[in-house]
Amino acid sequence: MKKKTKRRKIDREARKLFDCGKLLFNAGHAITGLGVIGEERNCLIITLAAITRAFQSPVSVLVKGAPSTGKSTLIKRCLELHPPEARIERASLSEKALVHTRESLAHRILYLSEYRGGKDSRLLMRLLQSEGAITHEYTTIKGTQRCTEVAATAGSPVIFSTTTETKVFEDDETRFLSIWVDETPAQTLAIVKAQVEPRQIANAPNLSRWHAVFSALLPSKADFSTPPKWLGYVAEQLPLQLVRVRRDWDRFLTLLRAVALTRRCPGERTTINIEFQDYCVARKILEPAMAATMHGVRGQELEIVHAVHALSSHSREVTARDIAEHLGWKVAVTYKHTKAAVRHGLLKYAHGARQQNKKPVIATGKNRGFLPKPSFVLRHNPDIGASIQFVDPFSGKKKVIRAKSIT
Repeated sequence: MKKKTKRRKIDREARKLFDCGKLLFNAGHAITGLGVIGEERNCLIITLAAITRAFQSPVSVLVKGAPSTGKSTLIKRCLELHPPEARIERASLSEKALVHTRESLAHRILYLSEYRGGKDSRLLMRLLQSEGAITHEYTTIKGTQRCTEVAATAGSPVIFSTTTETKVFEDDETRFLSIWVDETPAQTLAIVKAQVEPRQIANAPNLSRWHAVFSALLPSKADFSTPPKWLGYVAEQLPLQLVRVRRDWDRFLTLLRAVALTRRCPGERTTINIEFQDYCVARKILEPAMAATMHGVRGQELEIVHAVHALSSHSREVTARDIAEHLGWKVAVTYKHTKAAVRHGLLKYAHGARQQNKKPVIATGKNRGFLPKPSFVLRHNPDIGASIQFVDPFSGKKKVIRAKSIT
């Protein structure tokens, strides 16, 4: 009886996390309570990807960054909110481990602590991600008799891994959403200061409650209604000249359904309609990562390109110092990412010599983002309405997008 009472209490508390559409905001707050400093966007991306473990096309995430930047800690803390039985953690995988495993991979989260630790198993991992099942025929010897047997594994898990490489094997790159950890001096300062300040134990989340929440967020294929017509318009605005958009768009749609799912309280079996408010939330979380992954660059490079566009509207030459002042970054960090943006063809240096060897930069036009702005979609789809209200997943506050808005 006591167990049932405790279970009911956890379920009631779990339902409170969905109040007013704030589940994602509450999840981000809970991860902060587990000791993650900053990384708000990456925390929500990992959380959304983990929710897709029961979807037809789960979303896998590759966390990139220099050594000692907390990549593994970021993933581990985010996954603590999900039930232990849903998680599998491995340091490495042998060549045929995935096909011979006795663990069910369906609706599971596979955390491979280092991308290189799975180098021998990458072929089967790619097939598992794409097909949802793999088979392997191998030779067996019994006495003098040789024969073959077939091993098979079904179920495509959400895969999380980390790497210090800027870019991995191309066939793997397209199967992951790449996110970069925050390597800025401000983030480093926040981390080192946190190490000498007492931790607020009161902020630690109730993990049993969160396990109950994410155990309940397991949709069936029939739970989602037909996609709205305005999504077709969004698809028309994608950078269709890039072939990898085919996979990135499918990845975004899966994450968009995950956002819509977070509005349904545990225990409800109502049909889930993708609303425009879900698009507003999904774009706010995902656009920087989706755009950076599409271009194969760091998100900081795209921020610099956007800054160049903003500063160029004043009809003046834009230097790295101007960009640093605009973004509030240190000049050295700005120089580093500006050079990378030039190397990747997103920016170019202006012709001619300048005093003090200043090198103004110009946008090349190759920096188009992935998803159109909500205000742009509203302007061209009046059936949605003149304005839409949504809950900002980072602040938990309600925001309004209007068709006439320029942002």
